Amino acid sequence: MKKIFVYGTLLEGCRNYNIYLKHHVRSIQKAYVKGLLYSIKNCDYPALIEGNRYICGEIMAVDDSVIPLLDDLEGFYKDNSFENEYNKEYRFIYDQYGKCIAHLPVYFYNLTNPKLKDTLDQLIEENDYRIWLKQYKR
Repeated sequence: MKKIFVYGTLLEGCRNYNIYLKHHVRSIQKAYVKGLLYSIKNCDYPALIEGNRYICGEIMAVDDSVIPLLDDLEGFYKDNSFENEYNKEYRFIYDQYGKCIAHLPVYFYNLTNPKLKDTLDQLIEENDYRIWLKQYKR
């Protein structure tokens, strides 16, 4: 079993949770990571980049077998590859009071990938993908 931090379509109840994680999660805990959350042009999933806002997400304890599937979903091929869509980076994870509770892998949008240049759209001011998704789906 491994722990990861998710903040987008892998959140409980969201579309990729239902496809990839639903029967492979041992526990879920609401938590936060520091960054900035953006929408991506012509996509319904978010991009997490460097920043100092607390971005809402979940710590999930998942079966080891799903990690390679998640890496594939996120376009993560290997560490520090400019071809990655998302880089998997270890980051500090916080509780609702700002106390550090873990150091876990998080998928960060890879702005060094030339194909991703100019793909960020708008800052998700709410710092929460679920809230943005409800507004986006209107």
